[in-house]
Amino acid sequence: HGLDRERAPPSEPAAMTNRQPKPFRLSSEATPYSPKYTTTQQQAAEAAAFSSLVTHLRGRLDVPNIELMILGGFCRNCLAKWYLAGAWRSGLHITYDQACERVYGMPYAEWKAAHQPKATVEQLARLEATKPFHASHPKQDPPASPAASLPHT
Repeated sequence: HGLDRERAPPSEPAAMTNRQPKPFRLSSEATPYSPKYTTTQQQAAEAAAFSSLVTHLRGRLDVPNIELMILGGFCRNCLAKWYLAGAWRSGLHITYDQACERVYGMPYAEWKAAHQPKATVEQLARLEATKPFHASHPKQDPPASPAASLPHT
């Protein structure tokens, strides 16, 4: 949005740097750039940002996941995996398919059939070249089922 900074064209991934972003840490502490928030306020703002991003991507059916991966290093599937991880950390018992449905607004297979074109040879090459910059999804175990925590009688 009007930012004037140089950026490597998507067709030239070699121009990208190998800098890894600093891990994001939730903090309610004030910084020179933001006031002090309560954890609840910060979580509400972050939830609103996630919701806005999902809404925006649902409206951008012209942007395939492979282009999101090439340019941004993440895609709708990444959002679903992060949503799933957050749900599990909160003790919510949902599946990956349910997380995908939250992000896509419909079952993933349905969305893919209607909106995901076959990747071109050029896209696949660009995807491979940008792989070091793709988001990671640490493996995580689902929460124990509610039934597993009930005493056996």
